[in-house]
Amino acid sequence: MIKHLYIKNFVLIDELSLDFTNGFSAFTGETGAGKSILIDAINMLCADRASISLIQSGKEKAIIEGTFTLDEGSYAYNVLQDAGFDCDEDTTFTREISLSGKSTVRINHRIATLSLLRECLKYEIDIHGQRDNAYLLNTSSHLHLLDRYLKDEKEVSLCADLYNAYHTLTVEKEKALQDTYNENDLEYFRYQINEIEEADLKEDEEEELQKKEKEYRTFKNSLEKLNNIISLYDNSLSEEFYDLNKMVQNLDETEQIEKIQSSVNDSYYNLSDAMDQIRDIFEGFDMSEEDINAVEERLFLIQKLKRKYGHTIADILEEHDSLVQRVEAMTHKQEYLEKIDKKIQKAYDAYVRQASVLSQIRKKGAAKLDQEIEYHLKGLMLENARFQTEIKASSPSNTGSDKVEFLVSMNKGEALKPLTRTASGGEISRLMLGLKVIFTNLQGIGTVIFDEIDTGVSGPVATAIGRKMQELSNTCQVFSVTHLSQVAACADQQYLVAKSIEGEHTRISVSKLNKTERIEQLALIASGEITAASKKAAGELLERNRK
Repeated sequence: MIKHLYIKNFVLIDELSLDFTNGFSAFTGETGAGKSILIDAINMLCADRASISLIQSGKEKAIIEGTFTLDEGSYAYNVLQDAGFDCDEDTTFTREISLSGKSTVRINHRIATLSLLRECLKYEIDIHGQRDNAYLLNTSSHLHLLDRYLKDEKEVSLCADLYNAYHTLTVEKEKALQDTYNENDLEYFRYQINEIEEADLKEDEEEELQKKEKEYRTFKNSLEKLNNIISLYDNSLSEEFYDLNKMVQNLDETEQIEKIQSSVNDSYYNLSDAMDQIRDIFEGFDMSEEDINAVEERLFLIQKLKRKYGHTIADILEEHDSLVQRVEAMTHKQEYLEKIDKKIQKAYDAYVRQASVLSQIRKKGAAKLDQEIEYHLKGLMLENARFQTEIKASSPSNTGSDKVEFLVSMNKGEALKPLTRTASGGEISRLMLGLKVIFTNLQGIGTVIFDEIDTGVSGPVATAIGRKMQELSNTCQVFSVTHLSQVAACADQQYLVAKSIEGEHTRISVSKLNKTERIEQLALIASGEITAASKKAAGELLERNRK
């Protein structure tokens, strides 16, 4: 959801700073007051195409900045994580447009790309107008929307895995049919197979060999020094130190002499123990020059094979298996094709079974979706509207064997037809609103913006639209630009968009209304004037629609 919006030097807006909360916010004002400019600014923040004509006259640049609360695990949150951005509780997206035509994007005050901004906010904000070709009107998304509603991700994922396994085998067969090799190719492949097999590679042996080589190099540097120490001790110090200790121990004992004897005796045995430990280290080194040469030769062989067959030992072994399959396909082509045909049929049968299971789940669940949508449409005063999720057989794909399309009939006796070919703007707007009550949360959309979708309606229909937006705001943040008091009265908060003339300039301001101000504005919208009677009616409308 949008937590804060900052706009500066954008068209007729000098500087604007707005805080938002959850729920339903209505934006009202006189015709031509500039409500659409606010939507244009949010569009710009969502990576819409920039134009220097949007910069306020006499200014160098325009700034639009939005602070969003992103849920952990949401689409935008994951996109930012993958791009190396830290996601705090609040994430700030900034767009600047300069007179030079340059557009600068920042995310949490770090420079970012326009494409990353667009990707991040793709599902955070859904801006819907009367003729907006939104995701719900995209036929290719209907199957995905049905699956999201049914929460059948496990079955969809299994179907995709089975299809991919089947498809991989068909590609492998096609490659085998197209490949033509001569005897020289066959001989060369066999040479490569033998070269890898003779190496007898183990997946983790390179790390072990490198560790052993490093240990040898480290120890070899100390080997000569250890030998010199042992020789010096054995040839020059051992006997002399022994005799020295013996002579000290034979001194006449006094209190002072006893301390000296103890100290010399301890030193003698400490040195003797230390030399024994050095000798153990020296004698314990069991790797010869021949051994390390063998290690180096083995590492050289591995590097040679890596240059030819892959970056890792695992890659080399995988290439070996691929070469074996090629040779098998060449030498026993018919047998190989028969074998792979059996694999293909087995994989296809498994896919068809799962696609059938998935199709049954969709057909059974589609009826429930249709009923729920019709319930919401009736709440929008579309009593005669019918909705049907049409499921037809389709060619195999990783989504199964179904083609899904939403059909609708807006009037009694009218045949069902595709959603994209439905009736008038006003009806489509209410239809889309009814659909979004269901699908917005499933899509993970944080904020839905309705731009005057209530144009051309009035009375009970207007109230129904407002209450449906109110219902939608239970699962996401809702903004609505409206001219109708019935819709605005359903909102949790109301903002007034006003245009004023300051000297030679026209300016737009947006302010949040308190309860008294709301009643006055609702009265003005409903009756065109603020009187005691109109305010009383507006107050009753607000009280009634906020229950």
